[in-house]
Amino acid sequence: MAIVISAIPNVVIISNVLAQNPAPEMENSSESSAPKTKANKLFETGVEQFRRGAFDEALETYEQVLTIRKELGDQGGIAQTLNNIGDVYINQREYSEALDVLQKALTIRRQINDRSGVAETLNLIGFVYQRQREFSQALNLHQEALDISQAVSDRSKEGESLHNIGAVKASQRQLDQALEFYQEALIIREEVGDRRDVGRTLNNMGVVYFNQGNYDKALEKYQKALSVRREINDSAGVGRLLNNIAFVYREKGENSEALKYFKQAVAMLESVGDQRSVGRIYGFMGALYQKEGEESQALAAYEKGLEAAKVAEDKPGQLEALNYLGDAYYEVGENDKAKSSYEAALVFYKEAEDSAAEGKTMVGLGKVYDSLGENQKAKQILLKSLPINKKVGDKSVIAANMNALGEVYYSSGDYSIALNYHKLALDNLPNKEDKNSVAIAYQGMGDSLFQLKQYPQALENLEQALVIYQESEKTAKAGRIYGQLGTILVAQEKPELAVVFYKQAININETLRSQESQKSLLENTETVYRNLVDLLLQQERIFEAQQVLDLLKIQELDNYLGNVTGNEITVTGVKLLAAEEKILAEETKDILEREIDKNNLKADFSQFPNMQEKLQKLPGTVLFYPLILPDKLELILITAEGETIHETVEVKAEEIERAIADFRGTISNAVGDVKNSAEKLYGWLIKPIEDELTKANINTIIYAPDKQLRYLPLTALYDGEKWLVERFAVNNIIAASLTNFETQPKNQPRLLAAALTEGKYQVQIGSRQVQLRPTTGKLVENLAETIPGTRQLINSEFSSKTTINDFNNYNIVHLDTPVALLTEKEGNGKPEDSFILFGDGDRITLRDMENWSFEIDLVVLSAAETNISGRMGNGEEIVGLGYQMQNAGVETVITSLWRVNDNSDQLMNTFYTVLQEGKSQAEALRAAQINMITGKDKEGSNPYYWASFILMGNGF
Repeated sequence: MAIVISAIPNVVIISNVLAQNPAPEMENSSESSAPKTKANKLFETGVEQFRRGAFDEALETYEQVLTIRKELGDQGGIAQTLNNIGDVYINQREYSEALDVLQKALTIRRQINDRSGVAETLNLIGFVYQRQREFSQALNLHQEALDISQAVSDRSKEGESLHNIGAVKASQRQLDQALEFYQEALIIREEVGDRRDVGRTLNNMGVVYFNQGNYDKALEKYQKALSVRREINDSAGVGRLLNNIAFVYREKGENSEALKYFKQAVAMLESVGDQRSVGRIYGFMGALYQKEGEESQALAAYEKGLEAAKVAEDKPGQLEALNYLGDAYYEVGENDKAKSSYEAALVFYKEAEDSAAEGKTMVGLGKVYDSLGENQKAKQILLKSLPINKKVGDKSVIAANMNALGEVYYSSGDYSIALNYHKLALDNLPNKEDKNSVAIAYQGMGDSLFQLKQYPQALENLEQALVIYQESEKTAKAGRIYGQLGTILVAQEKPELAVVFYKQAININETLRSQESQKSLLENTETVYRNLVDLLLQQERIFEAQQVLDLLKIQELDNYLGNVTGNEITVTGVKLLAAEEKILAEETKDILEREIDKNNLKADFSQFPNMQEKLQKLPGTVLFYPLILPDKLELILITAEGETIHETVEVKAEEIERAIADFRGTISNAVGDVKNSAEKLYGWLIKPIEDELTKANINTIIYAPDKQLRYLPLTALYDGEKWLVERFAVNNIIAASLTNFETQPKNQPRLLAAALTEGKYQVQIGSRQVQLRPTTGKLVENLAETIPGTRQLINSEFSSKTTINDFNNYNIVHLDTPVALLTEKEGNGKPEDSFILFGDGDRITLRDMENWSFEIDLVVLSAAETNISGRMGNGEEIVGLGYQMQNAGVETVITSLWRVNDNSDQLMNTFYTVLQEGKSQAEALRAAQINMITGKDKEGSNPYYWASFILMGNGF
C-alpha cells in the first residue's frame, strides 16, 4: 500500500509506491498461451514502470493488458489489472477514477470468490478513503480486509491490512497505536519474506517516529528500510528513502547533511525518470539554500524544480515551484522575475478556483509591485486579496496580507495607516507561533512610529523584532534592525550609542557580503555607512571614520558590480571598542536607558599604524578621503606620521555637484577657460588642508574620491597661480583595503598597442544615439617608435578573441579605442552598459571583464569617455572599471575621462619616455602633464589636453 504521512504542513512529502503484485501463475491451454504470455509480460512491465514512478507509462501498459485479458475472458486477470490501474490513479491523485476501477475489480473478485483478491482491493479502496481523510470508512475497509485475510490464512494480505490500519492511525495522529499495528505487520512481513513489504513498513515506522520528534529512531528505521531497498535493487524506493532521511537531518538543523541526502535522492530518482518527485525535492533543497542564505543556489534549485515539474506534467508541482521562485526572486530583488512567477501561478489558481492559494499568491504579487514602485497597483492587489484570505481563514496568511499592506502604506508615506495594519497583523496572530510574521509586524510598527517621531515606542517595537530575528538566526533582518536603531538613537541625541548599533549593522552586512552568494542585505545600505562616518567625525574618531569610508567604497562597488566580496581586511567590518562590545552583549531592551563611558572610546587599531607604516615606505605620500554629505564636505587626511587631519567644509552637496558639472562642461571643450570653476573646487577640497600638505612635505596624494568627485581630475584644480599637478602627483585608488602599497618594480616596457581607426559605432543614450568616433591610429604608430619591440594591432587584427589572449605576453597594454563608461542616467546603471570597443566591432563590457585573469603592470585607455551626455551619476562606472581591471590582475589603469580629439599623443609620448627612465607611473604621468603645461605648444597647455587622464591602482 502506498502510504504518505505529511510531516511538513503544506508541503507534499514524496510517497513510497505500492509494491504491486506480479501476474499470478495460471494454467494455459495451447490456444491461449501466446496471448496470455504476452499479457503476463506486459503486466510485469507495468509493475516495473509503476515501481519507478512512471505512472503514465504504467497506465498505458495496463490498458493493453486489460484489452487482451478481456478478449481471453480471464476474469481473475481482469480484476488484477483493474486493481493495479486503480493503484496508478491513486498515485496520480485521481481518486474518483481510482474508486471507479477498484469497485469494478472488487465486484469481479467477489463474483469469482477470490477472497485474497477481495482483501487486496479492499485495502486499496480503504487507502483512497484515507487520502480523502474519511478515516472511519478507511478503517472499516481495512478491518474487513484483515478479517478476510485471517480467515483464508493469507499472511501477506494480513500484514498489508495491519500496515494500512497503522497508516490510518498515523493520519489521525494516534501515533503510538500506529506503531503497534506497524510492528504487528512487520513481524508477519518478515515471516512471509517479502523484502519489499518489509521495507515499506520500516519506512512508515520511520515516518511515525519522525512525527513524534524521535529523530534518532526515525533514522534507524529509514536506514534499515534503505538497506532493504538496495538489497532488492529498488532504485525508486532508495530515492524516496534518501529523501525521507534528508527530512530528518533538516529537522535536526543539520542542513548540510540534509542537502547531501536530497542531492543523492535527486540523482537516484532522475535515474528512474521520476521527474515529479525530483521537482518536489528541488523545492525542498531550494528552501534549505535560502535558509542558509545561499540565494543563487536556491534560485537554481527552484528553477530545476519547475523544469522537472513541467516534464512530469505535475501541475501542483509547477505551482509550488512558481511560488517558491516568486518568493526567492523577491528576496534577492529580482522583482520582474518574481512578478512573472507569481502571475503565472495566479492564472492556475484562478482556473482551479483555489481561493487559499490565490489569496496567498496575491500577497506575494502585491509586495513585488510595491518593490517595483507601483504603489497604487500594490494597494489594489493587497486590498483585493484581504477578503479572499479572510474567507479562507488562515491566520498566518491574513497576517502576511496585513503586514504587506502596512509596508505599502509606509512606502506611500501614510505612516498612521501603516501602523494600524501592522497592529492588525499582530492581532491575527494570537498564539504568536508564526515568528516571522510577528517580527515583521513589530518591525513595521517600529518603522512607522519612528516616522511619526514616537521614538521610545519605535525602539520598543524594534527591540522585540530584533529578539525574534536573533532567535531564528535571521541575521540579515537583524542587521536591518540594528541600522534603524542607530538612526533612532541619533534622533534621540544618543550619538555614542548610535555608533554601536550602526557598527553592528555594518559588520553583519560585511560578513554576509563576504559570502559570494550574498548581496548587500541592509536597506539604504550606503546611508547607514555615511551616517556612521558622519557621527564618528563629529566625535573626532578619525581612524574609525576612515575605516568605515573604506568599507563604503567597497559597498558602492558591490551595489554596482554585484561581485565584490572584499577581502580578509573588510570581512571583519569595523572594529568594536571594548565599551561598545559590552553594550551589545547586554539584552536588547531599554536601549535609551543605557549609558556608554565616553572616556573608554579610544581607538586602538593595529591596521592604522600598519597603514601609516605603508605610507612611510612611500616618502612624501598622503592618503586623502573626501566625503560628500548633504549639508557639508568632510576631508580626511592620513599622513605617514602624527595625527590624522579632519576638516569640515560648510557647502551643500547640490552646490558641489553644480560646480563639478560646470567644471566638466567647461574643461571638455578646448576653447573654454576652466580656471574659475577649478579654483572654486580647489577652495573646497585642497585649501582647508593646504598647510598640512606643505608641513608634511607631500609630493604625492593617494586619492579616494567620493560620488561626483570621480568625474573630476584632481590634478586640474587651480590655486590661482598653479595647477595642482604642478605641486603634486595624484594616484587614485578605489579603497585603501583593496590597494597594494608596495612600489612596483621598474620593468622594461613590453608593450602591446592597439587602435580602432575605421567604422561607425553608436551607443544608446536615453532616447538618442551617440556616435563613437574611431581614433586616428597616430598614437599607436608613435608608441611603436618610442618603445622598441612594441606590437601594433590595428582594426581587424585587434579582435577581442585573439587580442585578450595575448595580453599576458606584455606588461603594458595600450588600447587607443573608444571606451564608453555610462552613468545610470545614461544607461541602466549596470556594468553591461559600459564597454571597450575592439577592432572587430566587438564590445567587451565591464561585466565580461569578470572572466579576465592577467599579470599586467599597466593598462592605458586613451580614448575613454565618461559623462557622455553631461548627466553625471555617482561615478561607479569609473571605479567599476578600475576594480574589474585590478581584480583581473592589472596593477594600474590610466584612463581618460573625456576624449581629447586624438591629440593625446604628445602627452603619451612623454609619459612612456619618462617611464623608461625608471620613474613610477604616477611620476611619469605627472611629468607628462607638466611638460604639456610648460611646453612651447601654448594650445597644449590648456587642461583640456592634459587633465583628462587619471591613474587608478598602484602607480607607486
